[in-house]
Amino acid sequence: MTTVFLLADNSDPVSNAAESLLNKSVSVRRISLEEISEIEFDSSSVLLIDNEMADSLAADALPTSGLIQFLGCSPSSGLLNHSASSDTVIAGISPSIAPRVANRVIGFTGPLNVKVKPTWGIVGLGEVGCEVVRKVTATGNSAAIADVRTPRSGILDELGVRRKSLDLLLSGSDVISVHVHQGPTATPLIAEREINLMNSDAVLINTSHTSVVDEAAVISALENGGLAGYATDCPGDVTAEADQSLADLGKLIVTTNPLTNQIGAAQQIAKFIAENIDSYATGSPVRGIFQPVDFPTAGDPSFWSSRMSPRQD
Repeated sequence: MTTVFLLADNSDPVSNAAESLLNKSVSVRRISLEEISEIEFDSSSVLLIDNEMADSLAADALPTSGLIQFLGCSPSSGLLNHSASSDTVIAGISPSIAPRVANRVIGFTGPLNVKVKPTWGIVGLGEVGCEVVRKVTATGNSAAIADVRTPRSGILDELGVRRKSLDLLLSGSDVISVHVHQGPTATPLIAEREINLMNSDAVLINTSHTSVVDEAAVISALENGGLAGYATDCPGDVTAEADQSLADLGKLIVTTNPLTNQIGAAQQIAKFIAENIDSYATGSPVRGIFQPVDFPTAGDPSFWSSRMSPRQD
């Protein structure tokens, strides 16, 4: 029998919606950070955890078996590292929120000064990246992708896009949209060197994580004309404190409204979570699993691309 534990803030809308829905079929037990070390998780256990708790929880306190279902948009580095060092199945909500992220990305191009029929560069071909590509190409625009992994068989033909190295993607795109997790290949992924590869009339969109973009380099490029615009829904201190004139000129677009706060989002995500738990319990494929990112090998396009190349430590 599946046992579900919920480690989340009482005000989190997704966790509340998930608890309400799941309680109709299974018993959900809310726990605190202090209690988690006292619980014996096994292969039938499910831990639901939100952004705040995942950021506060020590990596060695995470279960080493069962299913961890992350409830937020951007997983902590500890959670991602745990996926690479344990047998625990760790899943996110990307399959559920991908269309909402894609709509936000497309929406950012309205206030930004984007040329007519721009060429798009999508960095990261996970659930969200694929959905952005579909939205972009549906409007008749062209797109290419860059990813540290070799894409799954057939997906490029399905989407109608080509894969490029990150450097080539940056130098040949009018709009660059980043969709990757924080981690060893992306801290930051876009820094001064990468920005210098972009055209001065290009715009950059980041809906991933603050750490994947060097915000100081971005703000500097916006101020000196090296970059036409930057839009993000995950701003750090540098972006949040940037000169208001950049926003007034339409060069800097920032939103801090989480996608999970949108009307109907929490209920939609809760349904996805319930389906994932049911799949795990019955041995069916779980969607949105976090997978460790391996460094590319020689011959892979990403081998030669910027910070996606192997470390030489």
